[in-house]
Amino acid sequence: MKKRTIIIVIIILIIVVVVIGYLFLNSKILPGPSEDISQIINQGVLPSLGESTNPMKNKPDVNPIDASNPFRSIKTNPFQ
Repeated sequence: MKKRTIIIVIIILIIVVVVIGYLFLNSKILPGPSEDISQIINQGVLPSLGESTNPMKNKPDVNPIDASNPFRSIKTNPFQ
C-alpha cells in the first residue's frame, strides 16, 4: 500500500510541474499579441551597422589593367 501511495504522489507532482511549466513558458517566453516577434528574436544581437561603415564603399581604382588597357575600345581582335 505504501508503494502505491508514493507512486501516486510522484505522478501528481509530475503533472503539477508540467502544468506550471507550461503556464510559465506560455506567459513569459511566447510573445503576446502586442509584441513583435522580431524584437524577441533580436534580443542580444548586434545592431545593424548599415552601409555607412563599409570601408570598401569608396575604394580607389587600383587595377592597372583598367587604367592602361590599349585594346579596350577596339571591337575586333587585332591579332586575327
